[in-house]
Amino acid sequence: MSRGVAADAASGVLAPVVSPEQLLPDGAAFMARTDLQQTRMLGYTVFNLDAVTTLLLGVLGRRTTLRHRAGVTDEILGFLQRAGLRIEEDMRVFHGTEEAVARAREIVAEGKKLFWPYPPAPELYGEDAHLVPPALWARLNSKEALPEIVPPGGLAARELRAIDDLGGLALPVFLKAAGGEATGWGHAVRHCATEADVAAAKEDFAKLGVTRLVAEAALEVERCWCANLSVTDEGVRYLGAAEQTFSAPGQQAGSVIDLRHLLPEAGQALALEVAGNARAQGFLGVCGLDIGLTMDGRMVVFDPNFRFNACTPQVLLHPAAAARAEADVSLSFAGRREGALSDMLARLREPVEEGWFVPFRVIDASLMETAEGVNHCTGFVLGRDRAEAEARAEALAATLKG
Repeated sequence: MSRGVAADAASGVLAPVVSPEQLLPDGAAFMARTDLQQTRMLGYTVFNLDAVTTLLLGVLGRRTTLRHRAGVTDEILGFLQRAGLRIEEDMRVFHGTEEAVARAREIVAEGKKLFWPYPPAPELYGEDAHLVPPALWARLNSKEALPEIVPPGGLAARELRAIDDLGGLALPVFLKAAGGEATGWGHAVRHCATEADVAAAKEDFAKLGVTRLVAEAALEVERCWCANLSVTDEGVRYLGAAEQTFSAPGQQAGSVIDLRHLLPEAGQALALEVAGNARAQGFLGVCGLDIGLTMDGRMVVFDPNFRFNACTPQVLLHPAAAARAEADVSLSFAGRREGALSDMLARLREPVEEGWFVPFRVIDASLMETAEGVNHCTGFVLGRDRAEAEARAEALAATLKG
C-alpha cells in the first residue's frame, strides 16, 4: 500500500534543516518494527514496538517507509499537514506483526536497505537487507567500544568490570551495561553514589543477564546535549543538538533547544570526528552522540546512539518552526488522552494554529490495540525563552487532562 500527503505551501511548511537526500543515503527505507527480545535492555513494551514505527514523519521526503496504521490515518496526516509537516512518503502500512514482516520483505525485494533505531530479529531479512550491518551497529553502539572511535581526552575515566567484581569503585560512578545488545532510555544505566547503590545496581543488571559493566566516573557536568549528525557516502554533516533534561542522574526526561545554550563548537567538532570514525568503519545514516560540558570546560562523549534519536525530529524542524513562531526555544512534549482521537486533536488545534506547538506524531488508540485506549501525541512547544516554553508545555498538558 502506498500513500502520500503533500502540505500546501500556504500552510507554512516546515522544511527540515537538510533535505531527505542529505539526511540518508539513496535507497534507505524506514522500517522500525522489531521485537521484545531485541529490545529487552531498553524496557520496551509491546506498545513501543508499534509506536516507534510512527516516528520521523515530515523529514523523510519520498522515501519508502513502513508504518503502523494507527499513526497515518487521513485524519492524522491532515492534522500534521496543517501543522506544517510535508508528508509525501512511499508509505507501506501494517497492522500486526505478520503483516509488518511481509511488507518489510517486499521492501527488501525491491532492493532497498532497511534502517531502524534497534535491529529486527536477525533471521527475518538477511544480512544484506540493512543499511548498517547489524554486527557493525552492535559494535558502534556498545558503550565498552567507545574508546575505538572517541579521541583521547574525549571520554570520562572508565574501566570494564565483571558484574561479580564491583569492589573498590571510586564513587560516585555510573554503571552501564557492556556488550553489544541494544540499550537506551537510561534503562541499562545506574548512578551509584553509595555502596548500597552499587549492590542494588548489581542486582538489577543480573536480572537483565548482564555480565560485564562499564564503570564510568560521574563527572560534574554543566550541560549535556545529544548532537545529531547525518553520515552519507559524501561525508558527515552536523545537524544540530538538543540539550538533555534529566529526572535523575542518567535518566533523561526530555530535550530543549535554546539559542542561548547551543552545543559549543568544540563539542560539534568532537561529534564530527566521532561520526567520521564510525563512517570509516562503514556506518551510514543518522546518529546521535551524548556530549557533556564538564565544570572544568571539557567536552566529553558519554554515550553512542548510532541511530536516530527521540530528539532528531525536533533538531531537524526547530529552525523553521522557531522562525515561524519568532521563538528562540523549543521544548519536547508528549501528551496522552483517552477517548476519541478527534477530541484530543480539537484540544491541540489552537496551539498548532498559533504556531507554538509542532506535533510530529499522533497515535489513534482505536487502531492500535497495544495503546490500551490511550491516544498519544509527540512534538515540541516553542517560546521566546525557556520559561515561556515550559509554561506553554504545562498549559498544553493541562488542556489534554481537562
